[in-house]
Amino acid sequence: MKTTLHSVLCVAIRLGAVLMVVGNLEQIPGLVFYSSEEGHLVWAALSLHGAGLLLAFALWFWPNLLAWWAVSRSQGEVLELAISPAQLQYVALSVAGVWAFIGGLSGVVGHGAVIVLIKHQASVGDSSAFVPAAEWRAMVYYGTMLLAGAALAFGARGLAGLLQSMRGYPHAKTAVAANNNDFAQDG
Repeated sequence: MKTTLHSVLCVAIRLGAVLMVVGNLEQIPGLVFYSSEEGHLVWAALSLHGAGLLLAFALWFWPNLLAWWAVSRSQGEVLELAISPAQLQYVALSVAGVWAFIGGLSGVVGHGAVIVLIKHQASVGDSSAFVPAAEWRAMVYYGTMLLAGAALAFGARGLAGLLQSMRGYPHAKTAVAANNNDFAQDG
C-alpha cells in the first residue's frame, strides 16, 4: 500500500472532526435540559459548542491546510507499507477497541469519583446527598464501553478473521488464484 504522509494526516484530521461534532452534539441536550436560572451562561456554553461545530466543519472541508502545516517539508514523502487488507482491518479494529477502552476507563473514573464524593457527603451527615440514577446509568454505560473496548482490542484478530470468512475472503482469494493459473496455462 502506497500513500503520502499528507493524505494520512488528512484522513486523521477528518476523523477528528467527526469526533468533535459527535462530542459537541452529545453535550448540547444536557446543557439545555439542565440549564440554571442564569440563561446567559447557557447561551455562552451553547455559543462555545457552536464555535466548536464550526471548527469541526472547517476541519472536515479543509483538512489539507492543517496537514500541510504539520508536514510542510515532507509533504510529498511516500509511505509504503507491506500490509494486507486483512492486517489493516485488524489494526483498525484494535485501535477502535483501545479508543473505546480509554473512553470507558475515563468515564468510569470520573463518574466513580462523583459517586464516592456523594457517598462521603452522605456519611458525614448531609441528608440531601443522594446518588442520582443518572450517575449509575453512566457507570453502567462506561463500564460496558470499557469491557467492550478491551474485548475488541484483544479479540480484533479473531473478529477480523470472522468478518473475512463471512464475506468468503479466503475462498474468493483462492478462486482468483485458480483462475489466474488457468489463464496462464491457456496463454
